[in-house]
Amino acid sequence: MDYLKKLFQILSRWKGFYVFSSVLLITATFVRMLEPKVLQIAVDKVIVYFQSGGKIKFVPEDTITKFLYGLLPELKFENLENILISLGLIFLVISLIRGVLMFSSSAITASSTEKATKSLRDRLFSHIQALPLAYHSKTPTGELIQRCTGDVENIRKFAALQITEVIRLSAVFIGAFFMMATINLNYALVTVLLVPVIFLGSVIYFKYEKKIWDQHEKEQDKLSVIVQENLSGIRVVKAFAKENYEIDKFTKQNEEKRRWGMKLVKLNRIYWPSSDILVHTQVAVSVLFGGYLTLTNQLSVGEYTAFFAYSTFVTWPMRRIGQIVSEMGMSTIALTRIFSILDIEKEDYSGEEIDTKKLNGEIEFRNVSFKYEESEKHRVLNDISFKVKAGEKIALLGPTGAGKSTIISLLMRFFEADSGEILIDGKKIGNYSKEYLRSRFGVVLQKPFLFSTSIKDNIAYANPDSHIDEVIEASTTARIHDIITEVFPESYETIVGEKGVTLSGGQKQRVTIARTLLKDPDIFVFDDSTSAVDSETEYEIQKALRNMIKDKTTFVIAHRITSIQDCDRIIILDKGKIIEEGTHEDLIKTDGFYKKIFDIQVSVEDEIRAEVDN
Repeated sequence: MDYLKKLFQILSRWKGFYVFSSVLLITATFVRMLEPKVLQIAVDKVIVYFQSGGKIKFVPEDTITKFLYGLLPELKFENLENILISLGLIFLVISLIRGVLMFSSSAITASSTEKATKSLRDRLFSHIQALPLAYHSKTPTGELIQRCTGDVENIRKFAALQITEVIRLSAVFIGAFFMMATINLNYALVTVLLVPVIFLGSVIYFKYEKKIWDQHEKEQDKLSVIVQENLSGIRVVKAFAKENYEIDKFTKQNEEKRRWGMKLVKLNRIYWPSSDILVHTQVAVSVLFGGYLTLTNQLSVGEYTAFFAYSTFVTWPMRRIGQIVSEMGMSTIALTRIFSILDIEKEDYSGEEIDTKKLNGEIEFRNVSFKYEESEKHRVLNDISFKVKAGEKIALLGPTGAGKSTIISLLMRFFEADSGEILIDGKKIGNYSKEYLRSRFGVVLQKPFLFSTSIKDNIAYANPDSHIDEVIEASTTARIHDIITEVFPESYETIVGEKGVTLSGGQKQRVTIARTLLKDPDIFVFDDSTSAVDSETEYEIQKALRNMIKDKTTFVIAHRITSIQDCDRIIILDKGKIIEEGTHEDLIKTDGFYKKIFDIQVSVEDEIRAEVDN
C-alpha cells in the first residue's frame, strides 16, 4: 500500500487523465468481448443452419446475442450472402470502435506519463539541490545519477505501460469471465480453476524477485560510482598508469552485479516454465471440458467456439501476471530508492532578508564548537572566539585538519555550530537566510571547479547578464585576460570541457578568482586560491586585488607565508583551537608555530637561491 501511495503521489496531478484513459480502455475491452459473440452467431446461425439444410435454427438466449442477432437479415437460404456481409460489417465496426478507444487511451496515458515523469525529474533534481552539504559529502555522486536516470526510467515505463496493462487485463479477465458465465457458469468456473494457484505463485515470485532486484540495483549504484569517479579523475588514472587497476576494479564490481543478475535469471528459470505449465494445463482442461459439454449437447458448436475465444482472453491475463509482477518489483525498488532521497529534509533556507542588501563584514565567533556527524568525539573546532572588524583582512593558518575551512563553512551556514554563537554585523548568523548570506560571500576554493561551458559563462556564473566588459575587467584583475585572448583561439567563447579539463591548474584558479570578483561580494574568502600559480603571478594577483577587496572583510587561508604576511591579523589554529594571533611582525618575534613555519620557508627559499646562483 505504501508503494501505491507513493506512485499515486507522483501521478496525482494527472489522475483525471488516467481515470479517463482507464474508462476508455475498459470500454474498449468490453467492446472486444462482442467479437467472440459474432463468431458464435456465425457458427450457430450460418454454418449449422445451412449445413443442416435449414433444419437446425439458432435460438439466441442472452441479451447481447439477441441484440447482435437482431442486426442481421432474416435467416433464409437466399440471404446467405447478405448475412455474411452483415457479420463482417459488424465485426469491422466492433474492431474500429475498439481501435479508436485503445488509441485514445494510449495517447492520453503516454502524454500524462511523460508529463508526470518530467515533473518527477524536476522535483528530484530540485530536491537534491536543496539538500544540505552534509548529505552530499557522504553520498556518492554516481549513486545519485543512477537514481535520477535509471530509477526514474523504471517508474516511467511502469506508469506508461504496466498501470494501463493491469487495468486492461483486469477488464479482459472480468469481461471474458462474465461472457462465459452467461453461456455456462460451470464451464466458466472450470476455465479459471488454476487462477488462484497462478496468482499465489506470482506473489511468492514477487517477494523473492524484489529482494534480488534491490541488491542488484545497489550493485549497479556501486558500478555507476566507479565509472563516474574514473571518468572524473581520468587524468590522475593516466598520470599514475593505473588503467589496468581501474579496469580490474570495474570488472570485479561488474561481476558482482552479474552474479545478482544471474540469481534473477535462475529465479525466472524456475518461475516462468512453472507458470507456463499451469497456464497451458488450464487451457487443456478448458478445451477438454468444453468438448465434453458440446458432445453431450450442453453447448452448441458456436457457444463452444465463443467459449474457446473467451478462454484465451482469460489465459492471456494469467500468463501476463508474472511479467507485471516483475515490472512492479522493479518499480517498487525504484520508488523506494527515489523516495529515500525525497524523504530527506531539505536545508532550511528561512531567515531575515536584509533591506540594504549589503553586509558591513563585522564578524564575531563566541565560544564556538563544532564536530562532524561521523566524528562524535573529536571536535573540529573547540570553544574558539575571535572578532573581525569590518574591512579587515584576516589570515587563517594551521596544519591540515586544524579547522580553517570549517570556520568558513560555518560562516556560510553549510553546517551549524554545535554550541556558541556566530554574529555578522551584530546579528546572530541564524537570523540571515542561507540564500542571502551565501549571495554576499565570494569564495575562491583551493580546488577550483569549472562547468563544461565557455570561459565567459564560467566567469559570469553568478551574474549571467554581465556585460563582456565586466568579464574582461575581472579577468584582467585575476591576471587571466592575456592568456584567454592569446592562448585560446576562440578567446572567451572557448569551451573548457568537463571540470575545466582543457585549462591548467593555475589557469583554472585564476578563472575562479575572476568569477568571484565579478560577483562583487561583501566578504571575500580565498582558500589557498593561488597555490597553483608561481610566486611572481601570485604577487601580481595580490597587487591587483588590493583595490578590489579594499574596505571589504577578507579571509585568506594559505600555507605560504608570502600570501598572508600583509594581512591585518593572522590567526593560527591547531586541533580546533586558536594557539596564536597577531600581525606578521608580532608573530615572527614570538617563538611559536608561525615563527617555525616562517623560518622553514625562508631557509628553503635561501637554499633554492643558493643552488640557482651556483
